[in-house]
Amino acid sequence: MKSILIVTLILFLSLGLTLSPKDTSHKQSIKLPVYSHIVIVIEENKDYDQIIGNAAAPYINNVLKKEGANLTRMYAEEHFSEGNYFWLLSGNDQGVGHFDVTPTRINNKNYPFKTCNLGEQLIKKGYTFKGYSESLPAIGDTISRAGYYARKHVPWVSFANIPNGKNIDSSSNLQFKQFPKDFNKLPTVSFVIPNLIHDMHNGKPPKSIKDGDKWLKKNLNNYYQWAKTHNSLLIITFDENSDKAHYSGFTDPASKNHSIRNRIPTIIAGAHVKPGNYAEGKGVTHVNILHTIEAMYGLQMCGYQQANALKFGISNNYIIKDIFTK
Repeated sequence: MKSILIVTLILFLSLGLTLSPKDTSHKQSIKLPVYSHIVIVIEENKDYDQIIGNAAAPYINNVLKKEGANLTRMYAEEHFSEGNYFWLLSGNDQGVGHFDVTPTRINNKNYPFKTCNLGEQLIKKGYTFKGYSESLPAIGDTISRAGYYARKHVPWVSFANIPNGKNIDSSSNLQFKQFPKDFNKLPTVSFVIPNLIHDMHNGKPPKSIKDGDKWLKKNLNNYYQWAKTHNSLLIITFDENSDKAHYSGFTDPASKNHSIRNRIPTIIAGAHVKPGNYAEGKGVTHVNILHTIEAMYGLQMCGYQQANALKFGISNNYIIKDIFTK
């Protein structure tokens, strides 16, 4: 028996095979576009029906929704804001959820985080990643709050495996004014974070929605129009809904008040997108958006759908593909 094992091992090595952990990378057997550029804009604290069909948001409804894919069963993971940004970037809230407190070595033993995330995976595979935050005081700044800037909306700053230098080339943490006017110079995937005035959170809903919609049109429409003919994509999503019913989302372990009511607007628009309303089975979350982007580029799958989301029938492995023309 021992000799058989030795012969088997020799054969294994001679064929160049290695014993390795289970491969969690996405295979490109799933037919998805491989975009030159994806821009993801995250807005704040609005229910699906506060945005979709609302005359106060004409750009979102009459342009992006009309021409793009409107996800009718898209849910955020939790309340408050901060954790949802981490779910979208890394498939996990990294223990920062429900408190909106900037992670530090004092309040989070795993900070700075070294876990799998979209930025790290893109860079590792030779792609590029940047975040552009409106009102960020300086490139690479790690301040928690400055004027209308809030770091809790900028999760990549908290990861040790995402570069954060002091200039455009060395940092993934940039000011929105550095968003390229030549869209060919955009990174493969970028996040855009409007400030606290333009993210639709603050102020009474009619005004905050109207102001945020105007900001989107002014600052992202040129990119969107270009994207349609340049193999590129725009994703508009929200961190969470307004929580009018005072539910805890899917993820608060201290509460039994879990609900699938944390429904948020999300529109995907640009090249190779079929316009329409898409329910996506039982629904999708930020994690499914993340895993869909990872699948496009053949990246490792980061994180996992939260257990309470799974209980509601939302799959971890569900990739959004029916909205694309190829």
